[in-house]
Amino acid sequence: MQFSQYALLLTGMLGHLALWVALFNRNHAIGFPRRVVQATEKFHIGVAVGVLVYWWCRVITAGFPENPTSALFSERPVEAVYFFVCCGFMAYVAVIWLYRRLHETPPANLLDAVTVVHDVQSAADQPLASGAVAKALALVPRNEMTKLSVTAKSFALPLLDTRLENLTIAHLSDLHFTGKLTRKYFDFVVDRVNEMQPDLIVVTGDIVDKDECVTWIPETLGRLRARYAKFFILGNHDKRVSDVSSLRRTITDAGFVDLGSRWEYVFIDGCKVLFAGNERPWFGVAPDVPPVARGPDGTPVLRILLSHSPDQLPWARRHNFDLMFAGHTHGGQIRLPLIGPIVAPSHFGVKYASGVFFEFPTLVHVSRGVSGLDPIRINCLPEVTKVTLRAAISDKELRKVRHPDSLLLAEPAC
Repeated sequence: MQFSQYALLLTGMLGHLALWVALFNRNHAIGFPRRVVQATEKFHIGVAVGVLVYWWCRVITAGFPENPTSALFSERPVEAVYFFVCCGFMAYVAVIWLYRRLHETPPANLLDAVTVVHDVQSAADQPLASGAVAKALALVPRNEMTKLSVTAKSFALPLLDTRLENLTIAHLSDLHFTGKLTRKYFDFVVDRVNEMQPDLIVVTGDIVDKDECVTWIPETLGRLRARYAKFFILGNHDKRVSDVSSLRRTITDAGFVDLGSRWEYVFIDGCKVLFAGNERPWFGVAPDVPPVARGPDGTPVLRILLSHSPDQLPWARRHNFDLMFAGHTHGGQIRLPLIGPIVAPSHFGVKYASGVFFEFPTLVHVSRGVSGLDPIRINCLPEVTKVTLRAAISDKELRKVRHPDSLLLAEPAC
């Protein structure tokens, strides 16, 4: 048995898995109807697992030959071509992963991040998991589904009007009211957000999965308090409710402004700020936002976008948004040690799985979300975030603010 030959076989197998995971991620980002997504999802999983089992069975049947690739593919040219494509894809994935680990760092716009982790189950007087699936997942070792990360981050934005200095925005995403976590968990989340005393609250989709949970909204989202305004958009899972229009009305009745396919100006401390919402590819069209406006002193009007998916980042850049809030990817939900997230439903794969990223001229915050369709979180805490805006500062001041200790709890780029 030759080590190098089996290493090559393993490379091809891992490349096969990586290829079909990549296809799985992109499938969930296209906006197909739910039934189509579910069917193709099963197909992707079946091929990913089935081919591996098939190859291993043939290796075992052949008695673990010294040259397994020759034994498997010498008389199967099409299969051999696919195998070596998988080897090449694995090499590509490894290079990209290594480059990101060596070169990508939190953007300079992220001045600091301080996190407090709450064990919500320990603070509750009854189990938070409800139903057989959730109770079974609660038994999975290291599952953090009933914890909550509350993070305060400071962002420096170029050309921010000084009257908006220290404006605070609470970001929630992907609450996924399914009933698998009881309402008490979300009551705890709401209480923590209200303790932030934010100026603004933004919710970036995937709020309700089940009709019976729509009634939770008045006593959860309805209790959220913001000094100026609360905004929301919907995500792909919100299409699961039977009456989406009624869901929108229920959320607006709870004091929120619906930004789905819309934009509007809001005056904050005498400053005009543009807010817009992009629910593509699941709802409506991208909003027809106006060109960049300037205040009386020539300062550009701050432009903030709510998008369910980070895939709308190129659109945000084309339309000169300064700040974008997104979710959808859940940080991968399961993050492997060293490797990081594997599954993230995005055209970009795991590149924007969660964290803070800057792609000129847009700074984007991608939330790990509060919950998920299936409540499982491993090395990927549920998250709510308070963002404080700062005017851009000089490089000398930036070096002082970004003392290494201040970034210990900041999330690295994925």
